[in-house]
Amino acid sequence: MGLFEILKGEQPGIITSLLHYRNVGQYGEYLTEYALTHDNIAGDLVVLKNVYVPTGNKTTEIDMLMIHEKGIFVIESKNYSGWIFGDYNQLNWTQSFPNGEKHKFYNPIKQNRTHIKALAEYLGKPVSEFMSYIVFSERCTLKKVPPDTSDVIIVRRPHMLNRLRSQLNGMPVKYTHDEIVAMKDKLTNLTNKSTAEKKQHIENIKTKCPFCGSELVKRNGKYGIFWGCSAYPKCKFTRPIDK
Repeated sequence: MGLFEILKGEQPGIITSLLHYRNVGQYGEYLTEYALTHDNIAGDLVVLKNVYVPTGNKTTEIDMLMIHEKGIFVIESKNYSGWIFGDYNQLNWTQSFPNGEKHKFYNPIKQNRTHIKALAEYLGKPVSEFMSYIVFSERCTLKKVPPDTSDVIIVRRPHMLNRLRSQLNGMPVKYTHDEIVAMKDKLTNLTNKSTAEKKQHIENIKTKCPFCGSELVKRNGKYGIFWGCSAYPKCKFTRPIDK
């Protein structure tokens, strides 16, 4: 957290941050939301968080959604530390630490692509109208990740606003105020989920291995507690626990 960013209103102050801290993952989403909702982006826009979009008989959760007059931005927040390695087509990316500890996590490009597909179907809009932003924590280093494309941006949170502003400057206005409000109204009910529904969604995500579909279990290893596949050693999938 930088003093300059706090003074510019792009980040909350220390006291505000402490009041909103719950856990690492939620705090990262809060910082992203704060940056987007304090008059830091020009234009007509609304921001929604934790949008549970139906897909089949399940839901897929969008961390942050910015409906702007120039486009729809679907934001996947990754509040990880360490070094991040990954490529477009890999099933999983790697979070690595200097002490040798490593964890796999599902490719966030593929993850956000699923979000966008479900959202496009729900809103009745083509996928081409959506922009994918993968926002990593300032606590990590993007050692080897794919370069930006026309529809996917991978960025650390301190650079998110500048990247958004730069992109928006070159885009034409696409939606009227009434269209933005109509989309917001249609999606707002997807954010009003009960505690039980949210808990069930989280459990569905945490307890299934994206490699083989087996149950995930908490394991205690050399570097602490992590999620591991119950089919080990046949399946070696692991995932950090909000680290």
